[in-house]
Amino acid sequence: MVVVAIYFGSGSLLDRALVREEAALVLDRKEDIRLVWEDRGEAGLNDFLRELINTTGEQLAVRIEGADRTPVFSGATDNAPEVPWAALKEAVPDRNGVTATGGWIATREVLDSGDTLRAARYSGVAEDVQTSYRGLFATGVAPFLLAGVVGGALLVILALRPLRNTVSVMRHIVRTGDWAARVTPPRGGGEMRDLAEAFNAVLERQQRLVESLRQSLDHVAHDLRTPLTRLQASVESGLGQTERASPAREAWTDCLEEAHRVKATLDTLLDVAETEAGAIRLQPEKIKAADLLAEVAELYEFAAEEKHARIEIRDAAGADFLGDRVRLRRALANLVDNALKYLGEGRLIVLSAELADREIILRVQDDGIGIPAEDLPRIWERLFRSDRSRSAPGMGLGLSLVKAIVEAHGGRVEAVPAPGCGTIFSLRLPRGSVGQTG
Repeated sequence: MVVVAIYFGSGSLLDRALVREEAALVLDRKEDIRLVWEDRGEAGLNDFLRELINTTGEQLAVRIEGADRTPVFSGATDNAPEVPWAALKEAVPDRNGVTATGGWIATREVLDSGDTLRAARYSGVAEDVQTSYRGLFATGVAPFLLAGVVGGALLVILALRPLRNTVSVMRHIVRTGDWAARVTPPRGGGEMRDLAEAFNAVLERQQRLVESLRQSLDHVAHDLRTPLTRLQASVESGLGQTERASPAREAWTDCLEEAHRVKATLDTLLDVAETEAGAIRLQPEKIKAADLLAEVAELYEFAAEEKHARIEIRDAAGADFLGDRVRLRRALANLVDNALKYLGEGRLIVLSAELADREIILRVQDDGIGIPAEDLPRIWERLFRSDRSRSAPGMGLGLSLVKAIVEAHGGRVEAVPAPGCGTIFSLRLPRGSVGQTG
């Protein structure tokens, strides 16, 4: 930018200097022309112009207009190019009344007779100097300017590459929850390397905290499974030894239901942990989507009838893929179970399958109360429950298990609001392979 400013600034100063020099000559010639016109008239001016060609070789033009602006005289030396009188009239004059355009320098004067005398001199020198100046810039300065711009752009790109890498890692972590991702520090030293190392240190600490929390939760679940099993057995034994009419039987029954509920929660928590850790061994087989959806619908047929709801299967014909039937059936069952808890007025649950490129999309759509937009990104987290769902039974582990099973297959899960009301859950699975087989 500095070079461009210097170029245009210098060019402007050079133009002004040339115009001032030529303007002095034009003003002198104007006086000569005025005297010749007043003494000898049109014939004298023609002789004057011919004499200039023989003596100085100047390229001069003269135009005299009457009071009504009609031309009284118009002439020029034979070596002069065409005069742009209209452009010279429209050009902004300097303080001496001199205008310039297209290499012509002109001035005007109103004579005592009321006529207007216009004299113009063609400055070939000015044109040559300006052409040389532009050529000098094109051959000498422009390459250096271009090299500076390209070099500066490359330096900026290289300097910002570590920052872009850091932003890319941050977005990856936000999108996938993969705390193991790290930024590659740039070579050498400098602030960008310090930033990358500091960012990696923060990620390392955060990963340790997250893993420690998950491990603690998993260890608690393991430690509680055995005493819960014993408690369940003891309650069942006590229930069997209690008379049907005894008031204690109802208490024993409540204890047994709660023990079953807590044990089911712990089992689900351990399943999620094992699936996320890659400790499970999937059993892939060829699955027809229509058959899988029919199995899930049949599994919840009576539960739906009790709630006067309908489970429909749509668009599943001809869709087949490779996957673990048992675990995918469990994932879909969790979604249907959730849908039955939050049925809408239509009391309808729709199961469907769709082929898209190299993946198959299994969908569960309900017409229930829906999920607030601010809660959608968090519904896949362990133990998360939105305010709308806290009144229903559950521990917030079902969707975490769905996500873990789908990701174990190399797929991904999505949840979006359904048109009108409710939610559409989508399980996107690769058709030809299983991502994690143990």
